[in-house]
Amino acid sequence: MGIPGTGLSYRQKVGGGSEQRRIAITQQRLEREYLRLEQERKRQEALSQLTLSLDRDTGELRIEDRFGGPLSRQDLKFVWDQKRSVILEWLQRQTEEINGDVDLLTSIHQDTPAPNSEPEYETIPFAEEPPEQPIQPEAAPRPAVKQLPPLGFFAKLLRSRRLAYERAQQQCHEENEMALVAWRETEKEKDENYQTALQRYVQLKRGWEQRKNDYETDQADKRAKFPELLRTNQEVMNKTLEDAFNSLSWPRETLVSYQITDQGRQVWLDVNLPEIEDLPQKLATVAATGKKLNVKAKSAKQLQQEYAQHVHGIAFRLVGAVFATLPTADTAVISGFSQRLDSAIGKVRDDYLFSVRVTREQFSTVDFDSLDKVDPVEALGKFELRRKLTATGVLRAIDPFEPGRIET
Repeated sequence: MGIPGTGLSYRQKVGGGSEQRRIAITQQRLEREYLRLEQERKRQEALSQLTLSLDRDTGELRIEDRFGGPLSRQDLKFVWDQKRSVILEWLQRQTEEINGDVDLLTSIHQDTPAPNSEPEYETIPFAEEPPEQPIQPEAAPRPAVKQLPPLGFFAKLLRSRRLAYERAQQQCHEENEMALVAWRETEKEKDENYQTALQRYVQLKRGWEQRKNDYETDQADKRAKFPELLRTNQEVMNKTLEDAFNSLSWPRETLVSYQITDQGRQVWLDVNLPEIEDLPQKLATVAATGKKLNVKAKSAKQLQQEYAQHVHGIAFRLVGAVFATLPTADTAVISGFSQRLDSAIGKVRDDYLFSVRVTREQFSTVDFDSLDKVDPVEALGKFELRRKLTATGVLRAIDPFEPGRIET
């Protein structure tokens, strides 16, 4: 006899009462062993799919089994022995999520284009698909000729059999002729349909080629005229600058309004900046034990300095976009504002945090091959700047340059 799934067995012997008691004890022991093995199987199954969760305020890690239950000390030791690298990798990902994209926020100015570049007309490919050429149909096989088996020797001796055979032969011949005629008509119709479709295709292809040629000629003409129009046509200037701003990606919501004045020589920008609350507020590191995160709130000074780096980087990037897009632009004025609570009246208002006037000549002194060494906060300070920046990075409200305040 045996206990299913245990690999354990025993032989039952017929004997006296003592032998029966021994058998009963053995059976009980085997049943207990079976229950132990079954419990261990369920335990391994529960530990095979763990759930990890993190308290992002304290950095405490919680490990639960697949049923949502806490682990015993023994099971926790087993998990850390077997899956330490997996848990550490998960903790590292949580660290990156908490820390956020600060590096991107504070270095956003590093992809600013040099002012000596100039956009080219973006040729748009001809979108209309060419007509589909018909495929010549394959000829169907010629119908096979039906033939009657030869008339047997004795059947030839009977006149009635010979006459019946002759009639059958005639009918078979007529059926062969009819099948051949039908095949020829079908093939002729297929060919006629193909020739009609081919003629229509040739006409459609000729029209498509003419439209494509006209379109590409028009595109080439626009491309040739684009540099001049970009310098003389206000509509082209506006559309090109709008496209340039739309192509910029921002890690936080950043809204730009602009106005081109003085035949394209001046550009005024109002920028609705992100709020300081939009930046990552905490800093996390994996603890030395590797079993939790050390999470702490950033100091007000660190947040303010990171925010100042980000918003000044936005302005720096926009100045570069203006000069790289509009060759006629000599001056760019960027004014950035943010929504802040006015504690005197209890309402949120727009506060301008900086307003900078930059000439192309001034901006050209920047080394655009070493933007990683440029501090945008200090860089804007080299230009005509209105800004009230404290030593701790606090930006106080200012009055921007006029004109140029654009309603958004």
